[in-house]
This record gives sequence, C-alpha cells and structure tokens, in this order.
Amino acid sequence: MTERPADWESPVVVPEAAVPERILVPFDGSHNAERALAWARIIALGTGSEVLVLVGYTQPLTMRGRGAAYVEAVRDELADEAAELAREGVQVLVTAGVQARGIVLKGDITRGILETAAQEGCGLILLGRQGLTAEVGGVSGAAGMIRDLLQGGVSEKVTRHAEVPVLVVP
Repeated sequence: MTERPADWESPVVVPEAAVPERILVPFDGSHNAERALAWARIIALGTGSEVLVLVGYTQPLTMRGRGAAYVEAVRDELADEAAELAREGVQVLVTAGVQARGIVLKGDITRGILETAAQEGCGLILLGRQGLTAEVGGVSGAAGMIRDLLQGGVSEKVTRHAEVPVLVVP
C-alpha cells in the first residue's frame, strides 16, 4: 500500500520562484522559434529579464583535401547567416523595449543550449517544440520527425537535461 506524504492534507502552497535574470531562446527562424521570441518578449517586459537569442549551426565536414575550399566557403556562409539571424531576433526584441543580445554557436545545439544556459546564468530556457527541419524538411523533415519521436528532438533533450525551468512553445 502506498503511504501518503505527511503534508497530504495541508492546504496548497505556492513556493517562491525566482524571476529569471536571463532567458535563453534558441532561435532558428522557424515559426515555433518566432513564437518562442514572442513569449520571451512578454515575460521579459514583465520581469525586466535580459533575453539571449542563441542561433546554432553545424559545420560541414570534408575528407582530407577534397572539397576543402568549398566546405570553408559554406562554413563561412553558415556562420554569417547565423549571426544575421541572431541580429534579427535581437532587433525585434530591442525594438519592443526588451534588453537582448545574440549568441552564435557552432556545434551540437542541444549541448550548446545547456552549456550556454549554465555559463550565462539563465533562469529560464524558452524554445519552440519543433524547429526549421520539421517545418520545411519535406521527406527528410518527416524522417527527422520520426527520428525525434524515437530518440527525442532538441526540445525534448533540453527539457530532460536542463537544470533550470524550460518553457516549450508549440
């Protein structure tokens, strides 16, 4: 038989919760990510929190010298595109009166989100449930959605491993 907790009959108590100094919003330009920015704007305007807009990308790989110049050009283009997307996200927030800054991350996005949240002292991670791959991926996007159902996508992995509250926006 399961025992009831000692305070089972006590009245409901709402514990104290700290206002986050910083809110981390991973942003890939998808509609879900835009909705996450909208929620971050609402929360930041009400709390005075700073919003960090994190844009990540993965670097393409090449074998030895084959295609190295092409890969370097693509890598530079991806970095520039990520920086521009971060600037756009930050500008939308700043225009709305929110203190915000952008961060560009190269590498594993899930690990980067978790590490950035810890390093920057973020009290909340706010992200879209699905990203750009699911939104415009076609067949590969559908395959990615199935993989995410089996293995877990970025939002699921962040939610499972984060040490701060996570708000997932559909």
